[in-house]
Amino acid sequence: MRGGDEFGPMFQRQLIRTMMDDPGLKALVKRFIDAGQLGWTDPASLWGWKVVQADDNPSLLKLSTEMRRLDNEDPARAGAVDIMAATLDLRDSEYVRTEIVEWARQQTFLMGFEEARNAWNNGDTDAAMHKMMSRIEEMSAMRLGSADRSWFFQEFSDRQFRRQVDERDQAALPIGIDKIDRAMDGGLSAGEIEVVMAYSGIGKTFWCVQRGFTCAKRRKRAIHFVLEGGRSKTEDRYEARFADTLYSRVKVGDIDSSIMAAMQREYRMLKDNLVIRGFGDMDSWRATYEDLLSELKELRTGSGWVPDLIVVDYGDLLHAPGESEYAKQKVAFRQLKALSERIDFRGHRGYAVCSPTQAVRPDKGADQREHVLRPRDVADCYEKVRVSDVIISLNRTEQEKENSLARVYLGKYRDAEDGCLVRVRTDYTHGAFSDLSVKGEPPPPPPAGS
Repeated sequence: MRGGDEFGPMFQRQLIRTMMDDPGLKALVKRFIDAGQLGWTDPASLWGWKVVQADDNPSLLKLSTEMRRLDNEDPARAGAVDIMAATLDLRDSEYVRTEIVEWARQQTFLMGFEEARNAWNNGDTDAAMHKMMSRIEEMSAMRLGSADRSWFFQEFSDRQFRRQVDERDQAALPIGIDKIDRAMDGGLSAGEIEVVMAYSGIGKTFWCVQRGFTCAKRRKRAIHFVLEGGRSKTEDRYEARFADTLYSRVKVGDIDSSIMAAMQREYRMLKDNLVIRGFGDMDSWRATYEDLLSELKELRTGSGWVPDLIVVDYGDLLHAPGESEYAKQKVAFRQLKALSERIDFRGHRGYAVCSPTQAVRPDKGADQREHVLRPRDVADCYEKVRVSDVIISLNRTEQEKENSLARVYLGKYRDAEDGCLVRVRTDYTHGAFSDLSVKGEPPPPPPAGS
């Protein structure tokens, strides 16, 4: 590539593939090619550019068709095969974007320096300053993002493809409680935030583990952010869930050898499907929204890993600016909602986000009588209800606790019915919120004194 001698043929070919899904990058490259500052030294990439830049929505099918029209002796033909076979590894794509943007900034600075120097030599100091400042502003604005934008009429086919993907690839992530999942059209979906509310000690963290567990078992990817406490405790809970072994035994490494062998086989199949991120590497437990974004970016660019589900355990602990607890939690949950709808690259549909919150402290004797927490019972900040797509409450009396029972209430679902109440078995000793082996609703506990 003229103007960028460090870019070799493989880089240029990966750039062609990346531009197919990134119109912003294509526009940036075109700008410098049109200005005569950038060109292709690789014949295959030059051929690919001619195909890609001639179409607003280039496709692999078009590339393949055009490749067949190349003469066998054409020097572009062998490299064209490499372009067709190039992977869409997010790490490679991110590297290409970063290098091109950095190169473009350098070229912009050099242009500004040359323009300013000429103006200065001509005695026009104001023009020199203006030209340099204009180029610096241009450099600052030179960043590539994936705008949340669609050309509605042009992208009908893309929308139909998204709607018709098979069930395995749909974004809905079930929790494993049939009635709740049905009421939520299959489960929690990308672009939605689920706020789980309960009194202290009822099982919010176990719900989080259940979310991550069912996500990973379905070959989807989950990241579990632990905002307070040690990461190892959350790992032990997941281990107990996968091992179906008492949590107290897992904590000391007491797992039956046959179970451990089965787990290792399953873990090899699931190996990239769960990340648990604690914040023990920080000076204090003050994780912010920016810390979450930084971790997601590091995983995406360093490992090519993008989660389907993000568990924030739990949202009340996310550090945010504000003069009061109400103001801080208002900002924090607005940020989590923005996270669910965040588009990090072309074709991305956002994240399914689950984050528990505290309910208003119960009055004396509340644990003795059966009642249901509703959205209005959320603690500290009602804004959490306003921004959420799903409100789940976990309910349990002392008697239900003794019988390993709880009630799950779907208090709000933005896209369908709500008001669904299901009685489930709990199995906290095995790290699980609900025992998925139980079908239907377990019977209610016997009346007191019977």
